[in-house]
Amino acid sequence: MDDDMTATVRAFYKNGAGPTLLTSAADVDALVDAVLAEPFENSVVALYSEARPLLESGVRDHELRIGIDAEAKVGGIRYAGNDGTGRGVWYVPGNPSQRDEAFYYYQGHDEGWPQDSEVSVEDVRRAVAEFLESGGDRPTAFEWSEWPTDIA
Repeated sequence: MDDDMTATVRAFYKNGAGPTLLTSAADVDALVDAVLAEPFENSVVALYSEARPLLESGVRDHELRIGIDAEAKVGGIRYAGNDGTGRGVWYVPGNPSQRDEAFYYYQGHDEGWPQDSEVSVEDVRRAVAEFLESGGDRPTAFEWSEWPTDIA
């Protein structure tokens, strides 16, 4: 990755804390390592690239959301926005969760995830790195499925 060609990504995961800024592959690794060390209540990271436009409402037109279960050493990858084929919400299918329900916590609130959405922590790292490098595009290194409509 060419660090000076990368747009800044803002990562949010701690309730009440400001964003963690990512501008390099080392920043991606530091973020994932930090979340691995956090309590499960901080297991989701919402990421936004400054290279992407704002909507009229003032929010970014996209979001990469990752979940990390440090104890099980697995994670989840979700993308919302326009990927060039239209607007939507997708996730990377992986293995079935070993828990009865797949979920993570974002700033103190639990979020349900698809039951087959567990991937390796290394896949999570790769997705964040590609998101950073591409300027906020949906990572192309993965197969994606539409986010189920029965999960908010």
